[in-house]
Amino acid sequence: MAQLDWVSDAARRLNADSALKKLGTTDLVLGLKAGGIAWIVVFEAFAIARAEQADDAQLRDCEVVVEMQSRQWTSYLRQRAAGRGLSLVAADVERGIVRAKDPLARLKFERYHLSIQALVDRGATVAERRRRG
Repeated sequence: MAQLDWVSDAARRLNADSALKKLGTTDLVLGLKAGGIAWIVVFEAFAIARAEQADDAQLRDCEVVVEMQSRQWTSYLRQRAAGRGLSLVAADVERGIVRAKDPLARLKFERYHLSIQALVDRGATVAERRRRG
């Protein structure tokens, strides 16, 4: 799961669930990065419009990027799946894992963090299921 291969499956599952809609509208271009692997997730209104692998150059177009080393992502997802991990907001305060292209984009992270967390938590569930086989 270190390569973020859970992202597309998590996005699809979250779109199929009403949980994302209950969080309200989200308009954000999010980047997720683990070592040399990157994904772009586009939130539009009440859904994830697109989730696709990207490269570092494409990440520059993201408003917000959540970046951890591969082993940090693995550990983070396992902790979230077990119900004892920090939120992304708290992890950012501790480790500075979120970067934004400008102050307005940083505010978007704060505004939409629950939708981002829902995606990552769904990814934690997917990753844990795959790990257990």
